[in-house]
This record gives sequence, C-alpha cells and structure tokens, in this order.
Amino acid sequence: MFKYYRYRQAGIIFILIVFIAFFSAASPFYRYRTDNMFSLGTPNMFRLGTPLSGRDFSFSVSAFVSVSNFFCKSASASERTITNKLGMTFVYVPAGKFLMGSPKNEIGRDWNEQLHSVTISKGFYIQETEVTQGQWKKLVGFNPSSFPDCGENCPVDTISWDQCIEFIRVLNDWEGITKYRLPTEAEWEYACRAGSNTAFANGPITQEFCTPVDPVLDQITWYCGNSGYKNPPDVLRPHPVKTKKPNKWGIYDMHGNVQEWCADFCGWKSRWFGRTGVVTSTYKDNIVDPISKEGDRRVFRGGGWYQPPRHCRSAKRSYYSPGAKRNSLGFRIVREQ
Repeated sequence: MFKYYRYRQAGIIFILIVFIAFFSAASPFYRYRTDNMFSLGTPNMFRLGTPLSGRDFSFSVSAFVSVSNFFCKSASASERTITNKLGMTFVYVPAGKFLMGSPKNEIGRDWNEQLHSVTISKGFYIQETEVTQGQWKKLVGFNPSSFPDCGENCPVDTISWDQCIEFIRVLNDWEGITKYRLPTEAEWEYACRAGSNTAFANGPITQEFCTPVDPVLDQITWYCGNSGYKNPPDVLRPHPVKTKKPNKWGIYDMHGNVQEWCADFCGWKSRWFGRTGVVTSTYKDNIVDPISKEGDRRVFRGGGWYQPPRHCRSAKRSYYSPGAKRNSLGFRIVREQ
C-alpha cells in the first residue's frame, strides 16, 4: 500500500513537470501554442486557426492559477473581433476618454463642433464596415440600394433611420439577444478617431473641396475626389467596403463611402443665432456617455461618396428627419458586450 502511494505521488509529480515544461516560454511548443490557439468565429463559439498576435503567456509552478489565466487571456485576445450569424464582423473599442469636436483652426469647421472632453465608460463592439447590401438582403429579403449593380459587398444605402431601427430589431430577434443598436454620436466619433486628434483618423485635412485630391483622405475612404472619373462628374458612386485602409483600430470607411445614422435625436436650428445644423445639449465638457433624446431630427455622421473633404471630417455633424432616405446614407451597428 505504501509503495502504491509513492508510485502515484511520483507519477503526479512527473505529469506536472511535463505540463509546466510544455507550457513554458522556453518550450519548443510555446510559439505554436500561442500563435495557433483560438479565434472567435461566431459569438460564443471558438474555432482553430487565427494567431493571437502577441499575447504573452507565462506559466508559473502554480498550475491551477496558470491554467485559469491562460484560458482567460486566450478568450480576451480572440474576442477583439467577433463575427455574428449574418457575417458581420465587429471590432472591440475599449472604454476611454477623448476630445470630441474640432479646434477653431481646423479647415472646414462648423459652428456646432465645440471641443469638449467626453468619457466612454464601457467598451463596445462596432461593425468594422458599414452594413452591406448582402447583409441587409440576407436578413430582410430585399435590397433598397440605389446602386444594386455595385454588388453585395457595397454598403447599403437609401434607408431611413426608422428602417435601421427595424433592421436592428429583427437582427436582435433572430439571434435571441438585445445587444445590437446604433452607435451614439459620441461612440461614433470616438471609434472614428481611433485615438487621433486630427480632422481625419490618419492625419490633417489639406483640401476643403473635391479637387485637388486630398492625399490623406484618399488613403482611407471614397469621397468626391476619388469615387469616380474626373470627367464627367456624374459617375461618382459608392465602392465595395474594405477597399481602402482602416483606421488604427481596424475600422473601415468611417470618413466616407456612405454617411451613417446614429442613435441621437437633435434639433436643427439654433434658437440664439438662427443658424442651422445639429443642435443638442450634449456638447458639455467632462460629460460621460452622452446621448441626445430631444428633437425631431436624427444625427448622422461621416462623409459620403459624393462629398468634399470638409464634410468627411471626424467632427462633422449632420441631420435628417427619421424618415429621410438618401442614396449616400447608410449605417453601421454596435454590439454591446
């Protein structure tokens, strides 16, 4: 009996030594293990394949704590992007603080872009592209786009704010959750800027109008300076998503291709000076998670395929009535954690 326990104890110790050696950074298996573990395919489901990109896994002798930390970190790394049943991929945007609005010397600045500090208190997922014609049609069964020949990978357009809300309701019902919604105006600008403080996520604005081409904006989106042929100008059009560079957080086309509805309500005329434009009470310094619920108009953000650089800036604010449809107006959605 004594020998049996000694053998069993020796066996357990041997297994622990092999386990720790296998999962240590010095192990020849370490690189394979950290580069090929898990990637998130659909919400709450894992599949093999995609690298974890630089997660540092170190294992101590405390086997149970180490294993727990290993699996927690794996899940966290792979959930930086998630893909839902409709094929929409979402990028994780961490909580943080940023300056919303524009400085007074920014080219193309509007009167209602007061610079102020905003805190986004909770991280969220935002769709890496605008909702595409294929995604809309797959869920709803028809394609409202004014550019059906552009293809299923082009952004859907000619949809009202009311239709966006209904699309999101159907998507939530289909997946049996209540996590999908439009981004708030603040969330949209925060995700658009991706840590930048310039007019565009990748640099400053250099041209106010369609020509000559703005070299900074040309890299990251489709607008009137690059979305068609120079002559005649009436061939400007939207383009398939993900055909320009993303911002630093991996989000595409926030400055152009199509404009994007947001969740915020707004007024449209300043009572003090009679100027038109988005009017909300949310542009206050040190505000946390702002969203406007007052007004008979709805906010939309970003530029479109036919618009000049001044309308494609991160801080640009625009509005329409909730039933309005335009061939340059689409949306992307947010998925809460």
